[in-house]
Amino acid sequence: MTALPPARLLFDHGVPRSVDFDDVYHSADGAVAQAETVFLGGNGLPERWQDGGSFQILETGFGLGVNFLVTWHHWQNLGFHLGVRPPMGSDPTLNPVLHFVSFEKHPLTRKDLAQALAPFTQLALLAQQLLAVWPPLVSGYHRLEFDQGQVVLTLILGDIQKTLPQLRMAADAIYLDGFSPDKNPHMWDAPLFHNLARQCLPTTTLASWTVAGHVRRALEAEGFTVSRESGFGQKRERLVALFNKIPAAAFAHMATPARNAVVAHHVNPTRNTRHALVVGAGLAGCLTAEALSRRGWRVDLLDAHSGPAQEASGNPAGILRPMLSQDDNRASRLSRAAFLHAARLLQSLNHTGILQYKLCGVLHLAADAEQEILQRAAIDHQGVAPLYAQFLERSEATACAGIKTEHGGWYFPQAGWVNPISLCQAALRSAGERVHSHWNNPIAGLHREGNHWHATNSESAVLAKAPVVILATGSHVLPQAAHLPLQSIRGQITQLGSDPFAPGTPVLCLSGYVISGLPSGICIGATYDNDTNPNPTLNSEQENLARLKRLLPDLADLGSDPKSGSDPKSNPKNSPIGARVGFRAVSQDRMPIVGGLPTHEGLYTLMGLGSRGLVLGGLCAELIAAQLNGEPLPLEIELAEALSPQRFSKY
Repeated sequence: MTALPPARLLFDHGVPRSVDFDDVYHSADGAVAQAETVFLGGNGLPERWQDGGSFQILETGFGLGVNFLVTWHHWQNLGFHLGVRPPMGSDPTLNPVLHFVSFEKHPLTRKDLAQALAPFTQLALLAQQLLAVWPPLVSGYHRLEFDQGQVVLTLILGDIQKTLPQLRMAADAIYLDGFSPDKNPHMWDAPLFHNLARQCLPTTTLASWTVAGHVRRALEAEGFTVSRESGFGQKRERLVALFNKIPAAAFAHMATPARNAVVAHHVNPTRNTRHALVVGAGLAGCLTAEALSRRGWRVDLLDAHSGPAQEASGNPAGILRPMLSQDDNRASRLSRAAFLHAARLLQSLNHTGILQYKLCGVLHLAADAEQEILQRAAIDHQGVAPLYAQFLERSEATACAGIKTEHGGWYFPQAGWVNPISLCQAALRSAGERVHSHWNNPIAGLHREGNHWHATNSESAVLAKAPVVILATGSHVLPQAAHLPLQSIRGQITQLGSDPFAPGTPVLCLSGYVISGLPSGICIGATYDNDTNPNPTLNSEQENLARLKRLLPDLADLGSDPKSGSDPKSNPKNSPIGARVGFRAVSQDRMPIVGGLPTHEGLYTLMGLGSRGLVLGGLCAELIAAQLNGEPLPLEIELAEALSPQRFSKY
């Protein structure tokens, strides 16, 4: 199931109570005071932040989000956000980030969350920001950024017993919260504490309002030293703990990348100068450069062309929409997380003033009655949240598209189109001076000398060097990545000057796509060809025009399409005004290739995005940045490993 049943609330003398668990969300003595005393105070916060640097908090139950909001409020009060005041003793370029990772099986609807948070007037400004980006209630990781990325909430929706084992982070502090062990024992059993311990460092602290005996014993068994302190409100005692019972040598032996790569990063940190070389300035490269620059990295961006997005990322528009499947497989789960992340990324880059996109919806029509049945079943089987995706019957699809449709189809109301060139430009403008672009510099070779990689041209002159390299080269593969099973797939799009669709028409998909509402007219595509011709061809143009003809069978004079029965010169407004060819890089298993190459220190790839770069690029860039910085991963480990180049290590 991708959709999650929302929490059901009632208010007991002003205190929210769960109908399903018959328990209150916070103490009647005050949620803010409880958060400050039990969770922040129990973990030595905010005093521990004075040492500087980023900080990672794991919370087992998000609930109303009060613990998060109070923590964010105190982080802001210390001036760490927006670079106002660098932490004491820290490098001012490190951009300390507060990472807050929280789980929730029964999230509130936006309406209920707004009502529940309304009494906390001291948190009103922060609550409004949280409500503005509150995600649709679908399972998986939702990475929400605030204060220009200085506060990051990773909200993991789903059953914590299934999702916590998939987490990879290095928690500095743990908020052990949730409904009473008597009311919800599922959240307080031994396997949960075992998986909490996997996220811990020798300095990790833990705090909770409960001192139940089986909770204390389970924590002790996993390596925590547990003690009780004076409670809050009507509770006599509360619990605090420190993960310090495992000897240092034994812990260092346990802290392997196989167990938890983020913990291993912090226990045995790699020394680098936070300087990276990104090869390729398409979507993958530009979004990676922006993600690293946001974390204080200096980036050299190399590309053979005179500017960004000159190859596969250079089309005038592309589709931003997720994939669906009946079994909610890995590709669908990745697509869901990436799509939701991409929509938030567009909002965050809007400040640049150059981003061109429109979330007008995407309607993916069924090709025939059989596919219509499968599409309807996929929605019904998973119970997908309507804000994310829905199935429209034929009459509904006709009304949505503004044209007569033969069948119904999937409708994605928050999807749309994006100009990928503008997205690349916006990412680089947002990154600012931290990214140094090297245009018209084709790379011919790459080799490592000492602690640095050197990129050279055809005359062996060094173009740039850095301790870390990210290959975002699309279909152009350097020798170090030649073993990766990538295939280059040709795609041609066609542009038509006239736009026969009504304003606001969603992107229409039917054996291809038609994007209307563009400044230049409409964009039709794209072909999927196994040839290497870089120039537009008449056959590909006819294939694209046939796609439009299938959607609009009564439209006459379709340019050079011989089926239209007219001379294109007699009706130039319907003649194609442009065509473009790009080559997609597609991996053998159709999943991106993201992460470190196991045989080359400091060498990473972000390749194989295929025709889904607009959807996948931003989240994949976040994954690379998180791996390099030792941050909580923005994806469950099963998906991160499914993207890793190591999956092809047998080649």
